[in-house]
Amino acid sequence: MYIKRVYDLGWLKEVAKYYPGNYGAPGVKRGPKRKRTPEDIERQNKTNREKKVQRLIMANFKGGDWHLILKYKKDLRPESFREAKKQIQKFLADMRGAYKKAGRQFKYIYVTERGKQGACHHHLIIEDISEPGLNTTKMVQKYWKYGSKAFIPLYEDGEFENLAEYIVKKETKEEQDGCTYSRSRNLIVPEPQREKIHRNRWQREPKPEKGWYIIKDSIVNGINPVTGYPYQHYTMRKVEPGGDSG
Repeated sequence: MYIKRVYDLGWLKEVAKYYPGNYGAPGVKRGPKRKRTPEDIERQNKTNREKKVQRLIMANFKGGDWHLILKYKKDLRPESFREAKKQIQKFLADMRGAYKKAGRQFKYIYVTERGKQGACHHHLIIEDISEPGLNTTKMVQKYWKYGSKAFIPLYEDGEFENLAEYIVKKETKEEQDGCTYSRSRNLIVPEPQREKIHRNRWQREPKPEKGWYIIKDSIVNGINPVTGYPYQHYTMRKVEPGGDSG
């Protein structure tokens, strides 16, 4: 028996197959195992946090939405990290109000960073909406009054993973009042579905579900260094109507 764990992110599904606990299936060859070190635990915690942020991005945003960077003019820079946090929170409240007035919810993830020269700036992930009564880029131009706004379109191949890694990296810095990422409470928080599969082994080359295809190079067949037992990870993407399958 093994466990199949699936995160359904809407347009993507992350699949993991592994043996529960320290027990493999009969006949499954076990590799060398070792005790986890504090460095192993720290590394795994960081990876888990990156994956959590990555899933949040994937479940709530899409290619074409914005990675928004808000900066300050030199003469408008905040005197403290705390003041910068207050300014970004005021901006988010203004954006939320504009979206609510238009009958939409404002979704975001953000982290505040202090640059090498000491200047603060903010990284945000937000939806791109352009419809009668609501235009995201115009709202940003209206409500961020302290400096430049850089709109970088999200792209799906690698961008979400890179952004998640960046956000987690930045939140590890020691700052007054903490430098952790924040998100709106209306985001979909993906939860895994786990299924016990009553077979000893899985196929080394997995097959996709109907209506999905497996992303090239996403298949990983490895050995858990702690348990010594094999695992498999891969990602499926939904086939678009009339589209190809990767």
